[in-house]
This record gives sequence, C-alpha cells and structure tokens, in this order.
Amino acid sequence: MLGLKEIYSAYCNSVKEPLPKELFTTLIQEFNLEVVNRLLEGEAFNMRNHLSNICIKRMQRNPSSPTVDWWESLRYKQELLQEGKELYSEDNPEGNKWFIYYTDPWYCKYHWEKHRCKIPNKSAYRFTPSRGLKGNKEKLTKLLKTNELAYLRFQTYGNK
Repeated sequence: MLGLKEIYSAYCNSVKEPLPKELFTTLIQEFNLEVVNRLLEGEAFNMRNHLSNICIKRMQRNPSSPTVDWWESLRYKQELLQEGKELYSEDNPEGNKWFIYYTDPWYCKYHWEKHRCKIPNKSAYRFTPSRGLKGNKEKLTKLLKTNELAYLRFQTYGNK
C-alpha cells in the first residue's frame, strides 16, 4: 500500500516542476473529501484509467444469517452488568442474552464495481474505506443514523 510520501515522490519524478509538498497534500485531501461527500449524496465516482467506479450500495440482509449490532449489544451488556445480572455464556446458559441483532431489511456499504474494471489481476486488489472517528465508514454510519431516509440515495444491489 502506498502512502502519501510515496505518492508525492512518484509525482515529483513524473513532472518537471512539481508543486510544493504542502500544496500537494492539501489538494489530495480536499479532493478525497469531495469524492466522499459525493458518494454520500448517492453519486458514483469514476476512477478512470479502466479502474471503474466506487459508490455506496444498499444491500439486502440475509434474514437467515442475522448480524450482531455490536454497538447496541455492548451497551446493553453494560446495562445488565450495572444491574448486577448474570450474562449468558457457554458456562452460564441460564444467564441473560445480550446480543442485539440488526432488523433492517438492508444495509449500506462502499462498493467498487470491480466487474467493470479492466486491469490484469484485479482479484488481487480491493477497496477498503478508512475507519475510525474521522473515517469514511464512520461518515456513512453517522449519515444513516441521523437521517432515516438517507439509505434511499443509494442504489439497491442484488440479493444477498
């Protein structure tokens, strides 16, 4: 994986008069923020050079394979512990079950339309959006939690 240092170095080697590093860094950061903002509005971003598009897709949940909502589950677990209740485990099958599952019929995720990509060995590559407090996954989560209808911006993608 290339970092900004390597990208700037490659850029400097490919042009006669490179931009100062500070300006280059600012431009890259602003560009990336603009791309993410457009993705969150429901647009697709064409990466050009036969790399295809990145977008956010609305995926159907598989009801036979429920997914744990860890944020809510851990919160509920803390409530049970504060009340002094026993938690369910293999050792304590009579305890209170604390897992909470997602019940929405859909979920949203970043998606690289790799099937349209025309580069060799594309199966060796993947797109992984950033995580953490300022990450792109967190921005999508925040949008979906603060706007009940935000998921309608995103195209439905297949049956899972």
